[in-house]
Amino acid sequence: MGWKKAGLISFTIALGSMGGFGSIHTTGTVSAATAKDSPSAYNQFQQYVQNPTSLANARNYLINHIKEVDNWTATQMTLQLENAQKAYLPVYSEKVFPENVQKAINSAYSKSKSLTYTTLLNTIKDSKIRSVLMEGRDKGYKLETSEGMYYPVMHYEGFKTFKPNVTKDIAAYIDIMTTESNQPSVSDAAIVISWTELTRRALAIEDFVTSYPASNRSAVIQKELLFVTSRLLYGTSNTPAYDYDEQVIKPEVKKAYENALKDSKADTRILSILEKLLQLLNSTNNKLTPVIEKFLDETVNS
Repeated sequence: MGWKKAGLISFTIALGSMGGFGSIHTTGTVSAATAKDSPSAYNQFQQYVQNPTSLANARNYLINHIKEVDNWTATQMTLQLENAQKAYLPVYSEKVFPENVQKAINSAYSKSKSLTYTTLLNTIKDSKIRSVLMEGRDKGYKLETSEGMYYPVMHYEGFKTFKPNVTKDIAAYIDIMTTESNQPSVSDAAIVISWTELTRRALAIEDFVTSYPASNRSAVIQKELLFVTSRLLYGTSNTPAYDYDEQVIKPEVKKAYENALKDSKADTRILSILEKLLQLLNSTNNKLTPVIEKFLDETVNS
């Protein structure tokens, strides 16, 4: 179990890297800071969010008081909450990884096939393990499973309550993160969504980078765009875009590329790549040739 634990710790930290810890710069319409309660609400939130032991209080306070501040301040507070949750995620993960906690979660999950805290807490009676689960719930994490282990990740669905109060770029960022959080695109090195959905997500990420170059989360999403572009063109080790034996592109992959070009009226880098790639594939009877490999390599690494 040791190597799996180490891998999952790296995985949860990698998930945490989406949404960095930089200074707050946002774009979009920002209302004037006129609410008289803004300073007191912001200051109270700071007392909570800067202390890991009161992270649950910070989250609960923001949910209940975000309307008391202007949307620039609300955006700042929302990103600070995300930063704090990500910073504490490795610490909380260590509380979930012990064997007795893993066994209890596994026993409950095997009965219900649900990892919601409500379902788990309805089954698990051990007070110490219940305390661990309630901490994760209250601090804004959710549980996932992979390779027989259970681990916490960010629960971005919970951030959607802040969308009406933050700037447009961060509302869009929350949507992107929520989509991936609710249904991860990759599990155990396999693509677990359709190629059509994978293409749609890649285009949404590209649109964010294009639309909000000055966003606080732009640099982070730019890095994700590199990963998702590579995934879109190559697949993953357990779900390659091309058949291993014949080195021919899989029909569902090519169809997703074709539909993306047909359905989109935008002129984006990804769509331009797909258009050129399809032209090359049509000239090779869909076979991956050295010419196409060179094109893909130059595309991904440029």
